[in-house]
Amino acid sequence: MQLDQIDRLISDRGYRFSFPEEIETAYHAYRLHFRKRLNQALLIPTLVCYNVFLVVDYLLLPQTFWLSAALHLLFVSPIIVMSSMGLREGWNERKRDYCVALGPLAMIVQIMAIYTLNASEAAQHYQYLAIFVLIYMNLLFRLEYEQAVAASAFAATLYVGTLFVCHAPLPVLVIGTMASGAACYLSLSGNRQMQRDSRHGYLRRMQDRLRIEAAQTAAERDVLTGLYNRRRLARAFDQLLRGSTSRSVALLMIDVDQFKRFNDENGHLAGDVCLKRIAEVLTQIFEGSDDLVVRFGGEEFLVLLTGIEQPHAVRLAERIRTEIEALGIVHADGATHVTVSIGVTAGAICQGVQNALISGADAALYAAKQAGRNRVWPPAAPLASAASAALPLAV
Repeated sequence: MQLDQIDRLISDRGYRFSFPEEIETAYHAYRLHFRKRLNQALLIPTLVCYNVFLVVDYLLLPQTFWLSAALHLLFVSPIIVMSSMGLREGWNERKRDYCVALGPLAMIVQIMAIYTLNASEAAQHYQYLAIFVLIYMNLLFRLEYEQAVAASAFAATLYVGTLFVCHAPLPVLVIGTMASGAACYLSLSGNRQMQRDSRHGYLRRMQDRLRIEAAQTAAERDVLTGLYNRRRLARAFDQLLRGSTSRSVALLMIDVDQFKRFNDENGHLAGDVCLKRIAEVLTQIFEGSDDLVVRFGGEEFLVLLTGIEQPHAVRLAERIRTEIEALGIVHADGATHVTVSIGVTAGAICQGVQNALISGADAALYAAKQAGRNRVWPPAAPLASAASAALPLAV
C-alpha cells in the first residue's frame, strides 16, 4: 500500500463498499482476524442468551418444552459453536459469512418449528422471538452487506411463510410481516453503516501506520545521498544483538581522499555531486542484500556486513575502491581522480560490538591513509587490539 493511495481513497470517499484489489485483499485478511476474535467473544453470550429463553418456552408453550429444550441443546447450540469456530483461512468472504449466519438462522428455524406445533394463542406471541434473532444477526455478527441481505431474505421468507402456512390470524400475519420487514430494513441499514465505518477505520489505521513508517524512514535517511544514517546503524546493531549471536559481522569504513581540497577547488555543489555518485556506487554493489550502507558523516561512509569473515570483507572493499576510482571524478588540476581509502574490521556479534567495530575500522582507515591513500587496509591484529596495532604499521 502507498500512503498517497490511502489518502486519495479517504478524501474521495472511495472506501464505501470496495477497495482496489491489493487493499481489498489486505482488508479481508485483517477482517478475518477481527471476525475470529468477535465470534469467539460472542459465542458464550449467544449460547447463554439463547438457552435462557427456554424460560419463555416453559411459560408460553409448556406442552412442547422438552422438545424445544432438545432442539436448543442438541441441534442449535452445536451449530452455533461450529459456525463461530469454523472460519477457515482459505475461504472467501461469502463462505465465511454464510458459515457465521448458520447459528442465528438455526435459531429462527427452531423458533418457527416449535411455533408450527402449537395452535394456542400464546404461540402467536412466541413467534415474535424470530424477529429479535434477525436483528441480532445483522447488527452483531458483522456480515458483509450482500450476505446480510441474503440471510435476512431467507429468514424473513421463512418467518412470513411459516405464519402463512400455519394460518396465523390476520392481525398476527399483518403485524408479523410489517415487523419483520421493518426489522430487516433497520438492521440492514445499521449493518451497511457499520461496514462503511469499518472500511473507513481500516484506512485510517493504515494511514497512521504508513505515516509513522514514512516518518521513521525519513528520520533514518541522509538527505543528500539517500543512504541510511547513524540512527539506522544503531538500530541495526540492536536488532543483531536481539537475534543470533553466532553470526559474524564486518565493518567497512570508507573515506573520500582529499575531499576538503576537492570541495575548496571545485565548490560545495560539486562536492555534493561527488558524494551522491559514490553513494550510487555503494547502493548498486549492495542492492538486494541485507547489508547496510550508511553515510557516517561528512565524506565518510560505512558498510555493515553480516554473516561474513574479514577476508571476504576485504575483497568487497577492494571492489568498492576500484569502482569508485573508475568513476573518473577529477580534481581541479585535471590530473588526479577522486579515490577512497577503506578500513576493514570484523568480529562476532556481542554486547559492545558496535563501538569495537567502529574503533577497529577507524584505526584501519587511518592506517590506509598513512600508507598513501587509495587503498584497503585490513587490521593486522585481533579486533580488541586493532586500534593500537594499526598505528605502528602505518608509520
